[in-house]
Amino acid sequence: MRSMRGGKIGGFLKYVIFGLLGMAVGGLVLSGSFSGGSVGGNDVARIEEKTITVRQFDLTLRRALARYNMSTQQAYKIGMAEDILAGEIRAYFMQEEAGSLGIEIDQAQLAKRIGQVIAPHKQEGETLQDALENILRRQGMNERDFINGIKREVSGDIISTAIQTGFTPATNLLAKDLYAFQKQTRDIDLILFKDSEITGIPEAQTEALERLYESTKFAQYEIPEYRSVNIAIFDPESIEIDFSVSEEEIEIFYDENKQSFAVGEQFVLTQAILDDEQKANDIYALVEKGTSLKDATTQIMKDNARYIENIPFETAMMLPALAESVKDREIGKVMRPTKTTLGYHIIKLMKVLPPSTQPLASVATQIKKELLETKESDHLYGISTTFEELLNDEVSFENIAKEIDISISSIGLIDATGVDKSDKSGLETFDKTDKAALVEMAFALEEDTPPLLEELPSGKFASLSLLFKEDKTYKPFESVRAEISDKFMADQKRIENKKRMDKYLAELDVKGSTFESIAKDNNKKIKTVRAIKIEGDIPAPLVASNRPMIFKTALGDYQALLLDGQYALMKVAGYDIPKMDVSGEKAFAVIKERLASEAKEEALLSYLHMLSKKYKATINGQLLARVYGQQNDEN
Repeated sequence: MRSMRGGKIGGFLKYVIFGLLGMAVGGLVLSGSFSGGSVGGNDVARIEEKTITVRQFDLTLRRALARYNMSTQQAYKIGMAEDILAGEIRAYFMQEEAGSLGIEIDQAQLAKRIGQVIAPHKQEGETLQDALENILRRQGMNERDFINGIKREVSGDIISTAIQTGFTPATNLLAKDLYAFQKQTRDIDLILFKDSEITGIPEAQTEALERLYESTKFAQYEIPEYRSVNIAIFDPESIEIDFSVSEEEIEIFYDENKQSFAVGEQFVLTQAILDDEQKANDIYALVEKGTSLKDATTQIMKDNARYIENIPFETAMMLPALAESVKDREIGKVMRPTKTTLGYHIIKLMKVLPPSTQPLASVATQIKKELLETKESDHLYGISTTFEELLNDEVSFENIAKEIDISISSIGLIDATGVDKSDKSGLETFDKTDKAALVEMAFALEEDTPPLLEELPSGKFASLSLLFKEDKTYKPFESVRAEISDKFMADQKRIENKKRMDKYLAELDVKGSTFESIAKDNNKKIKTVRAIKIEGDIPAPLVASNRPMIFKTALGDYQALLLDGQYALMKVAGYDIPKMDVSGEKAFAVIKERLASEAKEEALLSYLHMLSKKYKATINGQLLARVYGQQNDEN
């Protein structure tokens, strides 16, 4: 089961080289789809020669949906599952592009990202290692996926930053136009015509009311299906287990996985990293005159110095430019500034460490912890398997409780949103994260079908059995007849009032009618509304939906506006497009900044679109529908 399985032990600097949450989608989720070609039976997507299996994507999807308390079927129904898959594909594009550009991620960069992500999740008294293990466990990740996600995320960030930083559009003129557009106002004259003024509408006959009832009952008069269920829950956290691991087991694991603890040849480097080329040259000039690299960096950069001492880097993982700068392996020599995607590096090679394997003594504690966790997860997995087998044998919840520590409870009649007939939640006693899943399970139950065991978002396991069901029905016609009759009359008055507006609009300036004469003929006053803004609150009796019509109608022209319970004949009487003054400079600066930001986002989107043309990608829509769409069809 997902929440019971962790990854295998990693090798060198395990807690340093893992650290991103949400790496599956992180900033690369964009709406869109890919099509064409064919994808393997169990693959949801193919990118060039790489594939995304349905299991890989399912784990990614569930991690992404956990924060929204949404099921995979719900996500598929609204198109979110395909959006997340599209984001995965675009992330693969970035990864491929990073490889073709020679971008490699060093451990120092990964460590920096870890510090940003792990720190907020580190509980009091926890070590960094403990926090990492908890994150991996909660996310249901193994270490291989985690490190690949980190590298993909960081390399994607490097490319995204480069694309956006290099795009600097000239925005002054456009920003001024947008400022004027946002600050413009309109003055309008109104003649109000209430629907209630319309008279002479005949009462609706029963036949007409019944037709209206039939056309609206599905949306307005439905009495939903209600279900009552029994719920059996197994909580792995409630199981107290006391396992032990022998020294012999640790040694066997170490011998069988020795390659995991291998460390390639390493350069131990001391370096300063700068964003400014001139300052990098200034530091190097001081070093040539005899100043130490540390003192030279502090002298030039003050408190902003990025100075790192004695950090080992596997030579196979180094950025090509850095590896080239120290290819002569001159110990103690400070190299000239070298430019990479991270900035300008001034490097001093301290020593070269030959390939090695971490000794058992240094990793024994971690191996022991991993083996204990494996034994625990295997034990819990065995319990859940027994639970499932008993359900398949149609053993009652009460008899299962005699063999397994499960809790059994009942919930009264609830609808498909989880509320009872008094519009209160029917699952108040359950974990918030599990409520939606329990409701979904309740309404997926079929009569005379043995209960199934499913894992909940909280990591608990639940099985439900149907106690009682009230089928969906509708309020009877006679109970809502008066309401329907009132609606019919209101609709007819609204229609006749609209006809009146169309008549007046046709007569204006055609048959000698004027705005003023229409007001006089109807014994109405002309109401003036001034300084209507293009955003923010709109003055009564206007409603927000009137705003587009007001601002697209030309000066002196007429339109009919639909208000609450009435129509208004409108004339645009005036406008104001202000010039920018001192008081508007702050608003202008905000507009300009937003415009520049959005233009950079557009540049990144254009770049991603270019990558989608460069790298062939296909999605297995049939497999997605089969895995995530079937339950919706049944319901």
